[in-house]
Amino acid sequence: MKIAYVFGPIHLFGQDYLPVYKQLMKLCEPYFDKVIGTYPDFWDSKETPREFYDRTYQVITKCQLFIGEVSSPSMGVGMEFQMAQENNIPCIALCKKGVEPSMMIAGIPCTKKVVYYEDFADLSEQMNEILKDTSWLNG
Repeated sequence: MKIAYVFGPIHLFGQDYLPVYKQLMKLCEPYFDKVIGTYPDFWDSKETPREFYDRTYQVITKCQLFIGEVSSPSMGVGMEFQMAQENNIPCIALCKKGVEPSMMIAGIPCTKKVVYYEDFADLSEQMNEILKDTSWLNG
């Protein structure tokens, strides 16, 4: 089963990216058997912090691709990229044009592409091109 995980900040900047999360998940559905997302899967968790961490880790280890919004700083998103690295899961980092992602996110080997986008129409066009041919995931 091919699974994608669409994620990004929740705690501090989540409301800013909520429309992106929702639309990006729909955009990914034709390309994957299952799409798991920051929204709604992890949005209003009633779990303890440890339960949230454990569930996040379990989800991450089953994915074939991570797509992470990195325009705003987030310790949790950084940790998720590191989990992906440790489990050899390729990542795509999404970043608003005019913003530079963390050097650690851009430099971690699991980040295969950084996509700079103007708005969702631009992001959608770029992501559709990327997801049409995922042969680069193994490279």
